[in-house]
Formats: sequence, structure tokens, C-alpha cells
Amino acid sequence: MAFSKNELSDMYGFESPFKPDPIAKRALNYIKNNNKLLDIGCGEGADSVFFAKNGFQVDALDNNAIYLSRLKAYKNDHQISNIFIQNCDVITYNYPKHYYDVVNCILVGCCMRKSEFESLLTSIKQTIKHNGFIIMSLRNYLDPEFIEYSLTEKMIEPNTFLKKDACCKTRYYIEKNRLRDLFKDFEILYYFEGLSPDKYEETEHHGDSYIICKKV
Repeated sequence: MAFSKNELSDMYGFESPFKPDPIAKRALNYIKNNNKLLDIGCGEGADSVFFAKNGFQVDALDNNAIYLSRLKAYKNDHQISNIFIQNCDVITYNYPKHYYDVVNCILVGCCMRKSEFESLLTSIKQTIKHNGFIIMSLRNYLDPEFIEYSLTEKMIEPNTFLKKDACCKTRYYIEKNRLRDLFKDFEILYYFEGLSPDKYEETEHHGDSYIICKKV
């Protein structure tokens, strides 16, 4: 049974519409189900549930216990057995080497300092198997918020600012062509860098960089 946004919010306390990111849906054109998938920074778990329903064995990581409690309640009510949920710091987490077939990391690297993102990226590249896939997105230099922050706020690291609201403490806006350059040792299957519509329709658009790539 499908529930509306308001019904899901009332039942589980979801703050955002419970729907997968467009890049997660696009990734199904490239990746096979019944594989081990790591969802880093899963939040309330819409992507985790999407991949689990498409046959993946999902490990869902996040450091927000409230978000994870909502995901657990949804998982239990809908009898989704192929999601394992763990509350942890995704930057310092001890990622197993050469373990996952797919890593999904959507709008996570932008919720930390640039140096922390680059540390996380090293861990992601080590935890993915040979011929495994990485799905990733970050806010970028074209985002209206980055333009505003550049005019009014002090950088704490390159392209990194303290956030004004409570969704995350810091925000890193990835530089032009940077995401593609970081995966020059991978086979790039899909890449986008530009302005894209807000999937929640709360604002007109964001500056985003997306990639789907394969470790070769």
C-alpha cells in the first residue's frame, strides 16, 4: 500500500518526502541486484529502502539516531529484512576493505569539511570491490547558497563554510570538475555537473555534481 507524504510523516515522523534520489534510480541501469550495497549517510532511509526493494543487501549508515529510528520503524512495519542499520560516524567508521559491490553516497560529502570528504573518499575507494560501483552526489560551486556564503561568510577550509541552519554543521561545495577528477582512476558511466531541480520541490534548483562510476 502506498502512503502520501503527510501519511508517512504522521506515521514515522519523516521530515522529507520518502522517495529515492534520481541518481539512485538512474544507477539501476548499471548495477545488478542481489549484491552488497553500502548506503553512507542514509538519513531517513529512502534510498536504502529503494535499493532493498530492488533486491540489494543494504548496510545503512548514519550518525543521526532520530533518522535511523524512523527507518527502523518503517523497515519493521514493511517487513524489509535485507537492510542492516548502524548508527556511526561515517568519517571515522572502520570500512571493510574490498567488501561492497555498490556504495551509495548521496549529498553526504557536502555535509562536512573538504578535508573530511577527501578522507571519506579514500575509505570508499578501499571498501568497494574490483568492478564495483560508486554512486555519489554533492552540492557544487553553482549552488545559490554557495554564492551567498561566498559573499557573506568566512571559509573555514576551501569551499567550506559553517552552516547557518541545523541540517548539518558545515557545508562543502565541490569545485568545478572536481568530482570527475577524483574518479579518473575509475570508469565513469554517468556524470552531471550543473543546476538541477530540487527533488523535494522546496526551492527552484541546486548546484549539483553527480557521478556513477565503476572500479576497474
